[in-house]
Amino acid sequence: MANTIEDILHDTLQAAQSTFKGKSHNISYYDPNILPERKKAFYTEEGMACRDLIFDRLHERLFEKQLSSREIYHYLHRNKNYFLVGNCILLSIFALYYLKKKHKNSLRALFYNPNVNYTRFRSLLNLQIICLQAPYSHAFVMVSPPSNADTKPYLGMISEPNVFPQNAWICDPWANIICPAMDYDKRWKARMSEWNMQGKIIHAAHFSLKNDPHMNGSPLGKYAYTATQRGVKMTTGIITIYPDGSTVIHDEPSSGRCTIL
Repeated sequence: MANTIEDILHDTLQAAQSTFKGKSHNISYYDPNILPERKKAFYTEEGMACRDLIFDRLHERLFEKQLSSREIYHYLHRNKNYFLVGNCILLSIFALYYLKKKHKNSLRALFYNPNVNYTRFRSLLNLQIICLQAPYSHAFVMVSPPSNADTKPYLGMISEPNVFPQNAWICDPWANIICPAMDYDKRWKARMSEWNMQGKIIHAAHFSLKNDPHMNGSPLGKYAYTATQRGVKMTTGIITIYPDGSTVIHDEPSSGRCTIL
């Protein structure tokens, strides 16, 4: 049986999440004592400090040296058996290149019709990393089918909040979301509500927000709950997949554009 887009993105999400055995450094709990013993150690004061240190060292190695996203993926893949701690942009970088490496042909079979000439299409099948701009802080992966209606994406392209190419899909390993792009805001808000009920805290990525009275760490707070609804989007990575199976990677040092780092 052919893979569905849900199958492909679910495999990608799981692969990205399993690479970071130390989870994401910017999620904690109001009271880690509510957690099972096997999970509690991650979120105690000592556990959070340890994971922050591991993340900071990884950040320095990958971003301060201005490695490309492709180089970051290869580093993460080589070191996936170690205790890596990530965030949304690292998860998205891994997911983007995993999609290309593992699922390029399945995506071609899903989105390209062999009886259609795509030469004059404005936009071909592409995989993108999307970063929400300040004051919102998030990154995710978008799969956009070939289209005659949508604009061809380019690095640094700015797009309106909560507006996506027709029939696009979202893979968000950080928030554990796979869905059609048109449903993303609804799914995001449901996830934030769920996390709030579980007692989770989201830590601000932008230092300028740490003293903002609206920044209280709650998933229902101003900068978390409405992020996908209000966040202006920037394309920071693109892989174009052509009908013949060839690919073109549009890449640059990751720290050059993403405001999350």
